Amino acid sequence: MRMSLVVSALVLIVAVSASGHAAAPPPQIPATFTNLQVLPKDIARPDLVNGMRSFALGLGVRCEHCHVGEGNDLSKFDFASDARPAKLVARKMMKMAAAINGDLLKGVGEPATTPKVTCYTCHRGAKTPLTAAPAGGGI
Repeated sequence: MRMSLVVSALVLIVAVSASGHAAAPPPQIPATFTNLQVLPKDIARPDLVNGMRSFALGLGVRCEHCHVGEGNDLSKFDFASDARPAKLVARKMMKMAAAINGDLLKGVGEPATTPKVTCYTCHRGAKTPLTAAPAGGGI
């Protein structure tokens, strides 16, 4: 056992020496969530992360579009801040999508629990949704 620990330590030292630095730890997401106004206050961490990834992919943006911070080190972000106007718009869009998927599309499609409208429905990976046909092209 002691020998395997020594070998593991040597492998790590060689790997760090060869690359010049150790592999960076993954970005950190806060352990607790504050200022949740639309999402459930008791949302599970994986659900929140998956939701945020869905928003980012749907709009073709990164975390700093709605949240205060820059770069890949999420431990330095102020996720609770409402300083970015896009975060306030996102809350309105979440409420709109919930209303469409709930009351307006109740009983449409199967299964009934699957969202019919997401950010991607309108945004298609762009910050601003296409609200009219492209110039020179018709529908």
